[in-house]
Amino acid sequence: MNYVNSLKGGGNIKLLSTSSTSTKRPLPISEQDIAPGSAFSRSLRLMTMGAQFSCLEPYIADEVSISIARALGNLPVRFSDENVGASPVATRLLNDKEKFRQFASDLGVPIANGSNCASMQQLVEAVCAVLSESESAILKMARHAGGDGNIVISKSAAGSSQGATRAVATPKIDAATLREAVHELGLSPTVEEPVIVEVYSENESSMGVHFDVRRDRVELVGVASILFNPGYGGAYWSSALLDHLPNDVLSWCKSLGNYAQQIGYFGPLSVDIVRAKEVGFFACEVNGRHGGFSSIRAVSSALGLECAIKNGARVALSRNCVSIALRFPDLIDLLRRKQLHYRPADRRGAIVMVEGHQDAGPYDFVIFGRDLEELQGIERELAQLSHAKN
Repeated sequence: MNYVNSLKGGGNIKLLSTSSTSTKRPLPISEQDIAPGSAFSRSLRLMTMGAQFSCLEPYIADEVSISIARALGNLPVRFSDENVGASPVATRLLNDKEKFRQFASDLGVPIANGSNCASMQQLVEAVCAVLSESESAILKMARHAGGDGNIVISKSAAGSSQGATRAVATPKIDAATLREAVHELGLSPTVEEPVIVEVYSENESSMGVHFDVRRDRVELVGVASILFNPGYGGAYWSSALLDHLPNDVLSWCKSLGNYAQQIGYFGPLSVDIVRAKEVGFFACEVNGRHGGFSSIRAVSSALGLECAIKNGARVALSRNCVSIALRFPDLIDLLRRKQLHYRPADRRGAIVMVEGHQDAGPYDFVIFGRDLEELQGIERELAQLSHAKN
């Protein structure tokens, strides 16, 4: 807490725990966390004793936010100084990859060729069909946003695949072999939990196009490159990325933002897009939730850097799950001694966003600088710290 306060120049920050132990990596607050008797509920009650609150302004006005507002005395929920009627139904719809394929197609937004599978038979047939015409298929759990819910099945030897945390190879393309492979992956599609099968295209680039969805407008925040490792590994936010995005791509991204507004969603929205070899741009999913970019933006906003990034005076780079064999206090001390830590006077340097769950991390960083070359220089020095000693 002292570290966060020092970055913000002081403030009234309270620590809330979602676990009674310190072994869990920080995760977004879930519905289970706010259940009666949970560690978070107990922390919330202790925090609110004798305190007065006028409103709750969460980063995303979802079901959890509404529950917290209710626990604090039915407080009004606000987004960016606007009173909003948060719609958990709209948030769930946007985060559903099966529903996304439906409404994106209706809006004329290009998406990958594929199909929704609600049974093992449908899944096996869909994978067979894709692999009979292409090298790889990507399997996506419809209710699981992001690359952590994606698996790539290829004809050749399995390596890492961008946008998927797992990749496997199948020796033969027949129903029996693929059924066994899918079973070993632990997939069991149902109507309630379908699996999407799409043609997997090698990515030239992946980007998130980010909007603030407000009552009276849908405002473009910026474009960030998504860095894979092979799942989500970080992001690069620069105003220059917007200059290289074709107008038609930006237009159909905006149409998804308009759709979110029409169904009653208000808050930050990410449209994840891919530029694939021999295919061009298409949309993968939309996210009305916490994600990697929201972390960069939250830190940027807290440090007063968001406007500088939007006007091109600064750029930002995040890197997740970096293992460094140093305890958190020692790491911060070393960063400062090496002049790698963020300095307000220069508006450049690295900040530790996530401390990790072990003495040696893993740590999440966000780096600020004048240009990509400066960011990469700091990133290289951070990589060398994996061998540092106190």
